[in-house]
Amino acid sequence: MSLVRVRRLVIEVDAADFASISGDISVAKIESMEVLHFIRQEPEEISLICKVRFKDPATTMEEVFDEPGSDFKVLDVDRRGTYTVLYRGKPDVDIESAKEFWSGGGTMLAPLAIKDGRLSATFLGNARQIVAILKMLRDSGIRYRARQYADASLLPGSPLSSLTEKQREVLRAAFQAGYYDLPRKVGSKQLAAKLKIGSSDLIKHRRKAEKRLLAELLA
Repeated sequence: MSLVRVRRLVIEVDAADFASISGDISVAKIESMEVLHFIRQEPEEISLICKVRFKDPATTMEEVFDEPGSDFKVLDVDRRGTYTVLYRGKPDVDIESAKEFWSGGGTMLAPLAIKDGRLSATFLGNARQIVAILKMLRDSGIRYRARQYADASLLPGSPLSSLTEKQREVLRAAFQAGYYDLPRKVGSKQLAAKLKIGSSDLIKHRRKAEKRLLAELLA
């Protein structure tokens, strides 16, 4: 069984430069931030758990997490003033290439972090999805440095390695969009529209993927 190839892109940008271009001035108030876990990623919603510490202890959470349509819950705060936060909001996907990345099943990996004035992020996807995220960075005018751009492989022993690239893309998108949640957050027609394929094709890829995974696991 051969290795399955996906692409990993690690980029780094100046946090102040990101703030000035994106208009997100709250970034300048953050001393350090680290995303511990992404719960959900899609064009309509991104939710995550992160740790954040502010430069000024008097800074409030409302001053930083104040985007329209977003909300947060403080889970913990330690003696150093580091907050553990559950955050939910809408990613900035007004740029068409960003929509292509998330709707196509591209994924950001933890940790996403701000430290020493630098913002670093890791993206995982196929070649088309990684090209889309690079185009998004160029279109937004953000100057970035690619710290890593390489193939990432699924080990032959991984159940996912038995799936085709399209089957993995459909399953990943379905999971991220909440198709497997109870109650279900998205239906087959909505998911097919996100992936720009027909409903019958989506169901075919999903069922074949699920059958292969069950066969691998039950064997």
